[in-house]
Amino acid sequence: MSSVNFVILAAGRGVRMNSDRPKPLKKISGKMMIERVCSSAGELEPDTVVAVVSDRRVENEALRLGCVTAWQDPPLGTADALKKALPECPDTGEVIVTCADIPLVTGADFKKLLESHRKNGNYITVLTSSTSEPAGYGRVVEENGRIIKIVEEKEATAEEKKIRKINTGIYCMNILGVEKYIKRIRRSPVKGEYYLTDLVEEAVKDGRKAAGVECEYGRVLGVNNPKELKRAEEILESRGSNE
Repeated sequence: MSSVNFVILAAGRGVRMNSDRPKPLKKISGKMMIERVCSSAGELEPDTVVAVVSDRRVENEALRLGCVTAWQDPPLGTADALKKALPECPDTGEVIVTCADIPLVTGADFKKLLESHRKNGNYITVLTSSTSEPAGYGRVVEENGRIIKIVEEKEATAEEKKIRKINTGIYCMNILGVEKYIKRIRRSPVKGEYYLTDLVEEAVKDGRKAAGVECEYGRVLGVNNPKELKRAEEILESRGSNE
């Protein structure tokens, strides 16, 4: 498998953790979340791993882990974070965008995402999952097996909220053209941020192919508060993993 690049989004404030310690540095079974994500990304032997940060403590840890860093302050959403990371990425090839607060994703999950992306000739491939409790996640809207858009929870209609297929926040995309689509994205009227989910819709409007590949929900659990941190530890322990 030829090489790929990673962008790890690690600039969120993490206010719901109720802690002075930055969220990416929170530990699960003895390892920091950002460390776990970097380890899984490293299994693909990427050319470049860029960590987007907004805290010096996270930046120092990312550098220790072998990442290149890009600064995002203030954090203005996931699309803005990718924009900040692009100068550190090559001009062509693929980039997997993931999050420091999705610590249970594995190298095998990233590999599956990349292989599906290449095999199906997609421009963007989204790691999706299905859950009976999709509240809080963006919903994946599909047509004829292709993704046509991803709708954030706070902006979804009542009908869209019934969709059980969710966006995990992990994407594989071709780098060429990404900057053009980021420039088209408008700031969300709800949160005032720029979403990567809108990049998907902009690319689809241009006739680009977007599709999803499914992943077990327990592997893509987002950690945003102490309750979810505890749940992630329980899932990891159930794997019998000492990673």
